[in-house]
Amino acid sequence: MNKIPNYALYGETAQPVWHESLHVESISQRSGAYNWEIAAHRHEGLLQLLYLQSGAGEVLFDSDRVQARAPCVVYVPAQVVHGFHWAGAVEGQVITAAQHPLESIAQVLAPNLLAQVRKPQVIALPQWDADEDPLLPLCRALREEYHNRAREHVACSMSLLLTLMIQVLRHEPQARAGEQRLPSRRSQQLTRFRELVDMHYRAHWSLGDYAGELGLTLTTLGRLCQEHLGMTPMNVINARLVLEAKRALGHSSLSVKEIAHELGFVDVGYFSRFFRKHSGVSPSGFREAAGRKGP
Repeated sequence: MNKIPNYALYGETAQPVWHESLHVESISQRSGAYNWEIAAHRHEGLLQLLYLQSGAGEVLFDSDRVQARAPCVVYVPAQVVHGFHWAGAVEGQVITAAQHPLESIAQVLAPNLLAQVRKPQVIALPQWDADEDPLLPLCRALREEYHNRAREHVACSMSLLLTLMIQVLRHEPQARAGEQRLPSRRSQQLTRFRELVDMHYRAHWSLGDYAGELGLTLTTLGRLCQEHLGMTPMNVINARLVLEAKRALGHSSLSVKEIAHELGFVDVGYFSRFFRKHSGVSPSGFREAAGRKGP
């Protein structure tokens, strides 16, 4: 796996994380167009929640392959490499949304949910009659928000999405002893690496710092990221820095110099060159474009 495509939606060019804070469609609308096979890819700042109502298939999460059978929810956090191999036609709803606003609201209102928001998983659900299904009304409300774009639609859609996730987890069946599938060692190492990057990217840890904390050699860490993420460890770290810079440029009134210092850059000129190299535009140019595209 040499290069993992980075999409806003599968098959579409990636946009800034706030360009499309919400997208709702049927699973068949996109998967059917690709013959029920979605190749490995990732979304930079977008999560996906698939409510599978009929059908079954296999889901790729980084280096793990997990079986999914309706009714269930497939949850994919931002930056996780994922793909789908459906066993024929499937039906359900797929919701794509910016992850950062959901994490922010969860941190205030439901801090115990943060770990779930950051973890890829397939959640089996009970069999409901159509008039008893607690998820469908929330999916319909999210679809209306997506199409109507009424006043404060971002706040409303994120609140609905948080409610949907809580409902899913409330109805998650308790796994019987020995039944839960444990993630592979490589998947655990990748998850831990991402967690360390989230904790220390502002401090500009060296690759040796990360490898030492993980108990890996630099070569092993490099191979792990290249084989399962399609990028080098430094690409992962740089992507995290760029993502946070984009969030600050798009959502805060901090100056470029202040953002650079917040992200651990002593020299604002170096930060500007770094940002342009990885995003193709200057920080001020990106902020201007974000202001035009923002919801």
